[in-house]
Amino acid sequence: MRSLLGAAIEEEADLTLVDMEAGLEHLSRSGGTLAYADVLLMVMEPSRKSILTAQRTLHLADELGIPKSYGVGNKARLPEDAEFFQTVAAEYGVPLAGIVPHDPAVVEADRSNHVLSPEQAPAVRKAVAEIAAVVDATVAAGNGGGAEREALLRERERVDERLAQLQRAD
Repeated sequence: MRSLLGAAIEEEADLTLVDMEAGLEHLSRSGGTLAYADVLLMVMEPSRKSILTAQRTLHLADELGIPKSYGVGNKARLPEDAEFFQTVAAEYGVPLAGIVPHDPAVVEADRSNHVLSPEQAPAVRKAVAEIAAVVDATVAAGNGGGAEREALLRERERVDERLAQLQRAD
């Protein structure tokens, strides 16, 4: 998966969006799947445990060299949920890209395996557009680490190739 993403990002696409399953294994220090990411979005439920996990993910993403990470509050049902995301994310040092409200139309579309119609879930669409704008602004600002990041990625590829050679020799 990592080499496929690396090739897609370096050769095929200006933007690659990857929806990974929950878990921290994508951020392993041995060259995780997200080694080539410029921005990491961590989707959080409105719970302290979820935001704490996002904080832990921030540290791993930093170790992997991902230049910018944001939390995304998801399924905010009550006005208090949005306030909770803002307060607790700030407490744990998780920058927020935005908060997506809960909408039953999204749940129904998922359960019935259909796409939302353009008029459905306007608040969700607005929140997602705002999050996309944060990501666009981050990438446009060049928060990708520049030459140093490129040098580190080349070195990682060299080490990965050498490890593969050694494994084949065994």
